[in-house]
Amino acid sequence: MKYAHHSTYKTTFTKTVEQGERIHALIPKGKPWKNGFIERSNRTDKDNLFNKIQFVDSEDRKYQLKLWEMEYNFQRPHQGIDNLTPIQKAQKQHPIWTKFALGIT
Repeated sequence: MKYAHHSTYKTTFTKTVEQGERIHALIPKGKPWKNGFIERSNRTDKDNLFNKIQFVDSEDRKYQLKLWEMEYNFQRPHQGIDNLTPIQKAQKQHPIWTKFALGIT
């Protein structure tokens, strides 16, 4: 759906974000380098999931995305964090928090 930009118009997404006392800021069109962290994440997801699997329906897409997130965070080593998985890095830096967050007693 196309609409004319209006300074007071807010999408449902923006309203939801702001209800949680957060700010939803948009980057200028055609300037992905202003949000490199998210752009890199989107590229990784696209290359490793969305370009490899043909989804049956939206439920299958959600399921496959959840599996990919679990693999990415718990099984796949990352060069940028000394070939650890994100959960291993978190456990090293914040052992008490990760036990709480993962429900480990």
